[in-house]
Amino acid sequence: MNRRPILFQTDGRPIDPAHIADSVAAFGDSYNDAAHTIIRESAGLDEDGTVFRACASRILSSFGMTRGGIFRTRGAEVLQACWREIGSDLLDIRASVGSGGLDRDRYLLELDEDSRTELIGDVWSLMKRLLPFTMGKTSYGLVGASKILFSVLPEIALPIDNAQWRFVFRTVDLGDILKWMVADIREWESVTGQQLNTMDKLGRLSTLPSVYNVMAMAARPETSESA
Repeated sequence: MNRRPILFQTDGRPIDPAHIADSVAAFGDSYNDAAHTIIRESAGLDEDGTVFRACASRILSSFGMTRGGIFRTRGAEVLQACWREIGSDLLDIRASVGSGGLDRDRYLLELDEDSRTELIGDVWSLMKRLLPFTMGKTSYGLVGASKILFSVLPEIALPIDNAQWRFVFRTVDLGDILKWMVADIREWESVTGQQLNTMDKLGRLSTLPSVYNVMAMAARPETSESA
């Protein structure tokens, strides 16, 4: 699969940590502040889905997804349906993340390989279950579903827009994308001696996926669509 490089140059050199830090700082307060909020608040999901709906709404709004489509006209209804569908599974994953003694911000890298493979498979399954609810008249629902999962699993999931699906990752398999993200981050950290989750000098983007998304956005071709 011919993916675009994210943490490395086309010649194989790693992107300089200072450049990543500058990219994070320049990315914009809307995403950085929203990500910071959901990273903090999603640590304690409640059984009635109040935190889920608040986090999902914040992330969808920060990406401009509440300005049109189903999240503008039926946002509350859609999120309630999503919680009914996958809420119990999200609570199980959240409990597992909180009880394992691993660094939440680096959870995917610190998890053992078998557990990580199983977890990624579970998250990919959750996304497929969300698609019937996030699909619109002109959208297959991939963007909304990935952003919803990121909003409550920011240490695991990646919020992916249309241009990233089509031109950066070139697949609709979230599981493959998350596996590639882990491998990409591990290689970059090995070469640079830095930890990707420390690249936000203001400490807002503290999870690996939240920082990786900034660079995945930067990897989009300039002529691609971004919605």
